[in-house]
Amino acid sequence: MFSEIKKISSLLLSVAFSSIGFIASITVTVLAAREVSSNPLFVGFPNAVGVGGAVLGTRMIYLISKTNSQLNALAFTFLIGAFGGAIMFYSLIIDSFLLLLLGAFILGIGQSATLQTRYAASFVAGTKFKATALSLAVWFSVFGSVFGPRMVGSYSNFFENIFNSDLIVGYVIAFVGMLFAAASLFTFTSKKSILRSPSDLESESSDQSSERKNGNLLSLLLVLNHFTMVVIMSATPLHIQDIGETVQLVGIIISYHTLGMFLFSPILGNYVDKYGYKKFTYVGTVILFISCLITLINSGPTALKIGLYLLGLGWNFNYVAISAAISKFSIKYRTPLNIKSDSFVFLGSFVAHTSLGLSYLLIGFKGLSFVGIAVSVFLFYNLKNLNKLNIE
Repeated sequence: MFSEIKKISSLLLSVAFSSIGFIASITVTVLAAREVSSNPLFVGFPNAVGVGGAVLGTRMIYLISKTNSQLNALAFTFLIGAFGGAIMFYSLIIDSFLLLLLGAFILGIGQSATLQTRYAASFVAGTKFKATALSLAVWFSVFGSVFGPRMVGSYSNFFENIFNSDLIVGYVIAFVGMLFAAASLFTFTSKKSILRSPSDLESESSDQSSERKNGNLLSLLLVLNHFTMVVIMSATPLHIQDIGETVQLVGIIISYHTLGMFLFSPILGNYVDKYGYKKFTYVGTVILFISCLITLINSGPTALKIGLYLLGLGWNFNYVAISAAISKFSIKYRTPLNIKSDSFVFLGSFVAHTSLGLSYLLIGFKGLSFVGIAVSVFLFYNLKNLNKLNIE
């Protein structure tokens, strides 16, 4: 067990630092967009273009991994993400919405490395430790869920006194977190690690068999799971502000949410290694449904804490279980399904963020909760098709 954790220690540290930075950024970005843009329809656009950056970053990681190494691919994208955090910082200094969009796009490239790290951990780990390694990489994002939003709340007044904006702290944290993530990979990865070798995945065009095409189902389920979570999470800061609460409460509720997303990942990954992924996707989808139902019935501060925590927990069950299945599928068939799946996840997030301003104006927070309920029902209905896959 210890030797397996040692193999992936640099990856775990990089996830911890980058998630602190990225979640701090996510905590304030919708509010930052509202601050620098006069059009409420644009509040979701920075996060949307950030998703576009993540799509590009995922593709960059794939190409650099094949020609150079996974280590350099991940570290390089983290460094690019740090540059994005600096641009978003400056965008609030000069009150520029366009610069906020550019910075969000570049920071999104760094976020792609945070997500791809879970697959890198799974590839490095031994056969009986793959889902656990993946879930540990997801779990280390708990540092982001705890420290990211809380640092935003703790230091927002300090930065407001200096820069006349209590939101700018999120981008300072993003810049430093991405830099530390890259430094962790370069400093702590063993010289003998397979991360330093080029990836041996086949190209997408070689994926011809009908069995491999069934992997598209896994991608669909991962996308639906992530979409449901993003729709509710992204609207929460707007709703909190509209009911007269402060950015400090935003940080607290997002912290509850991200704790649900990451806290139980190692335990879950161990059970997925032992019993397979299918049962856990059913449980995760039921939790998603309950969380959306709670926020639909009551959208006050206490209900938001409970609902957003359960939203993260349900997402976590599905995310770890389905990602573990995608990792096994990619290894078994030597196909970059992990790259394609995350690309589709990012595209789903793009739709959620782009439509946020209009959908929030038209149907409000409760309406978006109902959308989450509908999507989770559709997701549950389609889970039975997982029986067609042969990767256990």
